[in-house]
Amino acid sequence: MNANLQLLFLCFLLSIVSCKDQKENKVESEVSWIIPDSIKLAHQPEVSINSIDKGKNLFQIYCSTCHGNEGRGDGAAGQAMGAQPADLTSEKVLAQSGGEIFYKIAEGKGVMPSFRDLLTEEERWALVGFIQHLKEMEPSTSKTIQPKPIVSDLVIEHFTKVVPRVVRIWEGSDQFLWYATIGGDVYRLPMNDPHQLEKMLELSDHGISRLQGATMHAGQLFLSGNVRVNDNKGTMGRMVRVNWDNSANAQVTVMFTTAEYGTTNTPFDHGWSALQVSKDGKSIFVVSGSRTDHGEVQDNLGAYPNSRDVALTSKIFRIPIDAENLLLPDDLSFLKKNGYLYAEGLRNAYDLALDPKGRLLAVVNSGDYDQNEDMFWVREGFHYGYPWVMGGMESPQQFPDWFPDPSKDPFLNEGAAAWPDDFYNDPEFPEKPKGVEFGKSIVNYGPDADKFRDEITGEIQDASNLGVGITTFTPHSSPLGLVSDNANLLPGRFKGKAMVLRYTSGKKSVLMQPFTSEGEDLLLLDLEFSNAEENFNLNAFSIATGFSQPVDAVLVDENLYVIEYGGKELGGNIWKITFKDSRE
Repeated sequence: MNANLQLLFLCFLLSIVSCKDQKENKVESEVSWIIPDSIKLAHQPEVSINSIDKGKNLFQIYCSTCHGNEGRGDGAAGQAMGAQPADLTSEKVLAQSGGEIFYKIAEGKGVMPSFRDLLTEEERWALVGFIQHLKEMEPSTSKTIQPKPIVSDLVIEHFTKVVPRVVRIWEGSDQFLWYATIGGDVYRLPMNDPHQLEKMLELSDHGISRLQGATMHAGQLFLSGNVRVNDNKGTMGRMVRVNWDNSANAQVTVMFTTAEYGTTNTPFDHGWSALQVSKDGKSIFVVSGSRTDHGEVQDNLGAYPNSRDVALTSKIFRIPIDAENLLLPDDLSFLKKNGYLYAEGLRNAYDLALDPKGRLLAVVNSGDYDQNEDMFWVREGFHYGYPWVMGGMESPQQFPDWFPDPSKDPFLNEGAAAWPDDFYNDPEFPEKPKGVEFGKSIVNYGPDADKFRDEITGEIQDASNLGVGITTFTPHSSPLGLVSDNANLLPGRFKGKAMVLRYTSGKKSVLMQPFTSEGEDLLLLDLEFSNAEENFNLNAFSIATGFSQPVDAVLVDENLYVIEYGGKELGGNIWKITFKDSRE
């Protein structure tokens, strides 16, 4: 995101940030380039099949997270920003000279990092050549790529194609699956005939222009997300409840709207997202992710001066399920006093689930520093550390004597969206809340998703090989799609277990690549509660891989349905996973 989800979930722009022109808004880029004429006319090396292939590999690692697999500006990470990543297949981009594109890659501007020191001159020209030939290439995602089981006791089947930019999937009544797009469209399809897609809602019905949370309970649909205000430099959170009358007309009730606060024009603006109904059905939990990477100042080009995270961000709220027209102010005391604030200090808890006893679990993506990704048992009134602690490690920017330098600090990756502008010596960083003991992460003892960077040596290690655990997942994994078999319907070793997806792939992420080439996979989580530690421990097992930007999952009876983001134009897929008892 992280988020990560991620959510955040990471963005590495390769060209001018352009505009997003959709029905709900039009955000103009405030990034301008002044490029010397001598650079525009720079000699470009001959483009060959080999150089294009090299550029393609670099593009997947450094650019696809924001620009999308096909360069259309539709990567999930880039959707958080006010000014959207450029469509690199557009005439505006392709009309630029090779020198112009090369200059932008090398120098960077705004959110876009400089790649001058990260990539060689030859590699930058290879990227230029690949970008110039993007439009001629057959889209790789036009062919459905089948995910593969890693273990023998599950089967993966293609269920159906889905529309582009999907972010959530959930179970409805009467054997329907539902899903929603980040732009606000809501669809349903019958499980016995998934190709009969029916559009149920659109943006004009509910007013949530950036929709990231959805679930159903007792026949009612709940949606959460953000509304842009102040010329798209500000935002308000919103949750609605939807019922359908006997004539199939949608009746929408606004449950709450928040006070206005600033967006950031970065990929760190995580927004309001995951929803989970409480075990007693009286409340609904909703996540509000951070508006910064690690607590730094993000003022959106001066519109909200000196703004960091606020009372309405990096938290989990609990809202009465029958609430109507609440106004949530940006006032921590009010939110606590009135019982709306459930837990705080969670950077971007992009997915939630209950365990069989109704305990709330959350998976959280960390920032651009090489801190692990957390999974928490979330308890009322607890603070889980952000922005002072992520992944069990203190964030260095809180210390007034810290001066960031990637040549001396292996946790800093020069390919990060937050480098160099958002890592800096920060003597005004807020102090830790006094007298507060932060909630602990769940420890993962492997054997999978347990790579980490050693705080002392800076070396990357495999925790299970060392006989230790980590809190909780490999850095930059962007865990999401958390589910739990609370009804014990799954067979064999899957019965009663939890599962989670990793959105990020080490093959495509400059941040995750140093740790692993794995990712975009499904993890089986063997959770055990320790009374002595008053927390869970887990073992993670990668059981299926090869998904393409998996963003969510839902467990329906004995089957798991995994949905993919799908980019701007081509759409993704729903995959049906059936589990078997290996003893049979």
